[in-house]
Amino acid sequence: MNKALEDRLLCTECITDPEYVEWIEANGRPGKCDFDSGHRTRAKVVTVEALAAYVGELFRERYQLGREEMYATEESDNPSYRQRGSSLLEILTNELGSSDDTITDAVIENLPDVSHADIADGDEPFYDSTASYERISDVEADEAAEEHEYWYENRFRYKWDDFCNKVQYERRFFKTKEPLDELFGGPEEYEQGSIRPIYMLKTAQRIFRARVLDSNFTEENLRGNPARELGAPPKESARAGRMNADYIPAFYGAFSAQTAVAEMRPGIGDEVAIGEFILQRDVKVFDFTVFSRPPVSDEVRGISDHTRYDFITQMEEEISRRVLTGDKQLQYISTQIVAEYLQEYFRCEAVIYKSAVVRDETSENRNVVFLPRADGFAGKDDAILKYDRLKILSVEDVTYQLGVPF
Repeated sequence: MNKALEDRLLCTECITDPEYVEWIEANGRPGKCDFDSGHRTRAKVVTVEALAAYVGELFRERYQLGREEMYATEESDNPSYRQRGSSLLEILTNELGSSDDTITDAVIENLPDVSHADIADGDEPFYDSTASYERISDVEADEAAEEHEYWYENRFRYKWDDFCNKVQYERRFFKTKEPLDELFGGPEEYEQGSIRPIYMLKTAQRIFRARVLDSNFTEENLRGNPARELGAPPKESARAGRMNADYIPAFYGAFSAQTAVAEMRPGIGDEVAIGEFILQRDVKVFDFTVFSRPPVSDEVRGISDHTRYDFITQMEEEISRRVLTGDKQLQYISTQIVAEYLQEYFRCEAVIYKSAVVRDETSENRNVVFLPRADGFAGKDDAILKYDRLKILSVEDVTYQLGVPF
């Protein structure tokens, strides 16, 4: 009488994997192999069902269903998907080390899985001859590597977030230089690469500054002394900004009239005064936008050579992030400290950053802030900025560009 498949006996000579051979030796009994009559008559044997139960226990501990991955084909522009890993037959053939496929097939057929009743209740079988499986240890190693890579790529953002958290909620007057030293590195590093974040902004550069006219800021007041009215406020009137604290004036401008106006966020019908100033001497600047601007000739080839490329590209968004009115006092603390740090330790006189409201990279969307100075910014013959001319224009239209089509 033929034995049922699950009751057939296999011996220690049916497989070669030491782990499973040892298990059969420990849990089997002397007997005759049902798969190969040429095997030793008194070798230890176990039923297929018993071995399958042990194999299934180890398999579930060591393997999981393969993850989906995307791949491209020459036949289609649309991405295709496949499951990572190897089939159940491939894995167990290798794990058991059996040269007889009928033994591996018998073990697979008897692997303990959900019952038909469980499937009817919504459970899904774990074993599938059409599926692929991966070692859990490999998956965990991949995830750890991906997490490490993600952390490495975003390491400066994490450090910046930690710095912001400390100065906003813990301390803001002590031990702030050390984390900034770690983020910015030494001034000598900015002498490397063909594109450099620190450079001299040249004489004759035109800077635009805008203000919205209202009952307190009229055209009559403006025409009387446009250089004063459109310049930085006096210290008793200076309010905290992205790069300056209360009562410490800074001169905020833009490299285009459109960006200067956009920063005011005027409404339709508002009248806006636009002052144009000219730089009277070279000024040392720290430019957070230097790596994101369209490259000039072959200079782009030197971008990756800069040791602080990753830092600057990550910090550009952080420095330029839009801050809501109610959050300004808190959110500006970190960038105000950065401005003081760059002025004190890098001897920078101005900082350039991307506009938070003009996101079109093809337009001139850079802002510049001339950092606090004892002799002011404009109005004197030896000031760094010279007032040139004034225009008063009415806002006729405001356009919003959505991120995706509606």
